[in-house]
Amino acid sequence: MHRIHLDRAALVLVSLVTLAACGSDGPAETEATTAVAPAAAPAESVSDTVASTVPDTAAAPVDTAAPTAAPTAAPTDTAATAETIDTSALAAWQTLPITDVDGVTFTFADLVGTPVIVENFATWCPNCRKQLQLTNAAAAELGDEVAVVALSVETDLSASDVADYAAENGFDHIRFAVMTPELLAAMVDAFGNTAANPPSTPKVLVDAMGHPGELTTGPESTEDLVAAVLGARSTG
Repeated sequence: MHRIHLDRAALVLVSLVTLAACGSDGPAETEATTAVAPAAAPAESVSDTVASTVPDTAAAPVDTAAPTAAPTAAPTDTAATAETIDTSALAAWQTLPITDVDGVTFTFADLVGTPVIVENFATWCPNCRKQLQLTNAAAAELGDEVAVVALSVETDLSASDVADYAAENGFDHIRFAVMTPELLAAMVDAFGNTAANPPSTPKVLVDAMGHPGELTTGPESTEDLVAAVLGARSTG
């Protein structure tokens, strides 16, 4: 009996020791778990690490001046062809204002850079009509290579009358205007009375530099006018 009681007492003691040992393991595991938790990467530290590996674009702004400077740095052709012509050296008749039949005011100085055929005429003049037909054909062939201005010596004529004359004859490649008395006088001063004599079909070819040639009279063919204009295109 005593042995049985001793055995039971021994079992109880072993159980208590075992329970004590299990109890001591619980907190140790908890402490280990608690100690590991802070070691798991916090969100802020990960963000900081990632941010440190990404280039700071704000710290190194892109130089936008370089690409824009390249196109503007070489306007070669435009600068080379934009020649300045001294219009103060032009004849007086080239600087007087003219209002065409469309109501647009200009001067021959404004046309410098393009050859110009200046043809004086009268609406009652049959020779003028024939020459204007040939001149209109030349203007149609040359296009932007030439400007053609027909000036009526009838200074008291209305612009609408001249516009009707041009439309009725199909002169759609010529710019028409009525001379002012001042312009007619200036052309007579420059070229003589022939400039005011429509039946002689007076004409002047002005080259691209604004230099007028001699006043010519009589009929001139479309081919001759085209050749003369092509020879006057040079601005050199």
